[in-house]
Amino acid sequence: MTTPLAPVLQLHGAPRELGRQQGAAVRSQVHANVAVLLSDFLTGTKSAQLTKITAWQKRLREFCFDHWPWLQPEIQGIAEGAGIDPELAELLSFRAWQYEVYHAGACSSFALPGANGHTLTGGTLDDPRFLYTIAHVSPTSGLRYLSFPIAGTVWANRGMNEAGLALGISSLICPGVKFDLDQLVPVDLVFRDMLQFCSTVAEIETRCRSYKFFCNLIAVDATGAVFASSNYCGDYTKHTSPNDTFVLTNHPAGAADTALRTRGYTGPDPSGFSLERLDQINTWMAAHHCHASVDDAITFLGATPTPGRVNNQHTSFASVAMPQVHPHTFWIAQQPVTTTAFHAIDVRTGKLIN
Repeated sequence: MTTPLAPVLQLHGAPRELGRQQGAAVRSQVHANVAVLLSDFLTGTKSAQLTKITAWQKRLREFCFDHWPWLQPEIQGIAEGAGIDPELAELLSFRAWQYEVYHAGACSSFALPGANGHTLTGGTLDDPRFLYTIAHVSPTSGLRYLSFPIAGTVWANRGMNEAGLALGISSLICPGVKFDLDQLVPVDLVFRDMLQFCSTVAEIETRCRSYKFFCNLIAVDATGAVFASSNYCGDYTKHTSPNDTFVLTNHPAGAADTALRTRGYTGPDPSGFSLERLDQINTWMAAHHCHASVDDAITFLGATPTPGRVNNQHTSFASVAMPQVHPHTFWIAQQPVTTTAFHAIDVRTGKLIN
C-alpha cells in the first residue's frame, strides 16, 4: 500500500497574493494552528510576559520587514485569506510561541558522493505533521521552490528550488546554552530567503554570515558542491569531511561543540536520539559511499518507523535529491514515511513526475 502524497499548495504571484492564496486554501488549518501555537497569548496565560512578547514582535517586524520587505504584504495576505487578525499572522511567522525556548523538532540531514560521484542528499523533518503543509511557491521575484511551511506562515525549511539547490535542516538543540533572544532571527525566514534567492552553496554561506539564527544545515547545489554548518546566533562552524560525507542531526559537532561548551552547552539531549541517528546515517553512508542511488536513499529513509531511528514516529516528511543529475526533481514523502511513500516532484511546477 502506498502512502498518498498530500495536496501541494500552488502559490503564485506577488507577495500579497501568495499570502491570500495560502490563507484561503488552508483556512481551517491556520485557525487550528493559531489555537495550538498561540492559545497562551489569546487566553492570557502568558500575560506576565506580554511586554517581552510585544517587544519581540516589534523588533522582528522592524528587522524582517527591513531586510525582506516583501514579507509584510505576504503576511497581510495570509491574514486576509484565512480571516485572522494580522497581528496573529505576524506572531505565527515570527515564532512567538518559542520566544523563550528557541528550537523546533528533531530532524536529520546528510550528503555524500553517490553513484558516479554525483552528490546525493536527503533527510527528514520531524515535528507534528498536523501543523504543516506542502507548498510550491512561484514568486514574482526570485526562484520557484518547494518546501514544508507550518500552515499560516511565510516559512520555508527543508526544500529545493529551480536552480537545483537542495536544503536540509536540523534543529540545533543545545541544553544549557545561554543566548540573547533579542539578537535572534527566526530560522524559517532565513531558509525562505535561501530557497527563494540562493542558487549556490556560496550564497548559502553568505546568509550564514549575515543572520543570527540557531540551526544545523546541509546545502547541495546543482554542481554537487556541499555546504554544511552549525549556526549559533551570529557565529557558525563550517564542517569539512575528508570523504565528502556530511551528516547533521540535532547536536553540535566538532568545533561547534567546543564553542558551545564555553557557552554552557551540557551535551546532547538523550531523549532526542541525536547521537544514535548520527551513527545510523554514518554507517549507511560508509556502506554506500560513491555508489548510492536515489532508490538507496529512499530505502534507507523509508525503513519502518521506530523510536530512535532516522525515520521515527515523529517524522512528518522525508526528502531526497541528486541535483547534478536531476536539478529539478525532489523526491518527498509524508507521514507515514515508507519506501512506497516517495513521489517525484518537479520543483519548477510543483507537479508529480510520472
